[in-house]
Amino acid sequence: MSKALKETPDINPKAPNDSTTQPTEKPAEAKASGTATPVSSLNQAKNKPIAPVRSKYAWFDISSLTAPEQWGAIVQALPHQKFTGVVANEQQVKQLPPTLDKITYVEGTPSPDKLAALNEAYNIIILEPSVIGSSWFRRNREAITCKIGTSVNVTDPESLQLAVAMTHEVSLLIVEFRDDTKIPLEIVLADAQNFGTEVVMKVRDDIEAKVVFGVLECGADGVLIASGDLGQVYAVGEVITSTGQKGGQPLQKLTIVRTEHVGMGDRACIDLTSYLGLDEGVLLGSFSCGGILACSETHPLPYMPTRPFRINAGSLHTYVLAPDNRTWYLSDLRSGMEVLVVSTSGKARRVSVGRVKIERRPLLYIEARAEDGTTLNVIMQEDWHVRVFGTEGQPINITTLKPGDQVLGYTMDPGRHVGVKVDELIIEQ
Repeated sequence: MSKALKETPDINPKAPNDSTTQPTEKPAEAKASGTATPVSSLNQAKNKPIAPVRSKYAWFDISSLTAPEQWGAIVQALPHQKFTGVVANEQQVKQLPPTLDKITYVEGTPSPDKLAALNEAYNIIILEPSVIGSSWFRRNREAITCKIGTSVNVTDPESLQLAVAMTHEVSLLIVEFRDDTKIPLEIVLADAQNFGTEVVMKVRDDIEAKVVFGVLECGADGVLIASGDLGQVYAVGEVITSTGQKGGQPLQKLTIVRTEHVGMGDRACIDLTSYLGLDEGVLLGSFSCGGILACSETHPLPYMPTRPFRINAGSLHTYVLAPDNRTWYLSDLRSGMEVLVVSTSGKARRVSVGRVKIERRPLLYIEARAEDGTTLNVIMQEDWHVRVFGTEGQPINITTLKPGDQVLGYTMDPGRHVGVKVDELIIEQ
């Protein structure tokens, strides 16, 4: 189953929460559209819409690399690993492929000749905040034909205030933070959302990139990494791929064939690090050919409070579907691992495991068949409060299941090795 604070005399940055601040006019390229993220149960409860998010991207800074063979190998790999831009010097930029945006930092106010050369060679130029706030910029803005951004190194409250002010002035902001905390990034992103400004954060590695893309739910639009390590190209590329995946898991109708009491056994509850919606669960099955969509403890029950993070999953041998079309045995699950949470409409998202709770309980065997004849089963705790999803999206208590009832699940070609799909002859019974 499955990236130097300078004085800005011509602007008076407002505090991040100053609602009287008004935006200046922005170039047309500042706007980008995207699709809304899935609605969580928290937002459903508050009836609060989710802000649109743009596709995530990554840039690589090769400007400090002097050996052509080193940065050349990196540049060759970038387009294949979801990177869309390169920060490059005047010598390097001539050798970059046209598929990558060419980016450069500009010190001070460029002369007319320099500005013309920049327009010719680069797609994106990063001006200093003092230049963005100057009368020169207001006079020459229309003469700059490439995309304009600025960069702020946040080291204290004043530089954070400057970064926030810059989101009102340009369509692109590159930020770097001295400290590991992501709270300043949240403050910048909040204003950037209101002004349609893209935010790119400088990161150390792929691990930080993954965190940055999740800040304030929407995350930064992009990351910028400067490294001589070719491996980071591939690692950050994987982060971009996983972040940009539009989760989906096809579901189908399964018909219950029979149920049977199978005595005592060890069953696992999966406690997740996210609220689950009323229509969300995980896919569970004894066989690699498919499984049934199990309901979370989100729906009210008598005698006990809801546990909207928990799924009473099943016997230890059971497969649970995880991201990237792999599976885990319930016995293998540990805190920090990921499983795939699936809704009754087939939407899917990655969620981390907080805890797996294993206890001895009476078990119920549930067998179901797909329209193509594929037969599968799941063994779950035999109790009325354990539920699976019916084909109308309704929770069904498993102790009430009878032959002919229809539930939601999925099927696939069988065969797994350490949770990874393999093509092999396999008989599961």
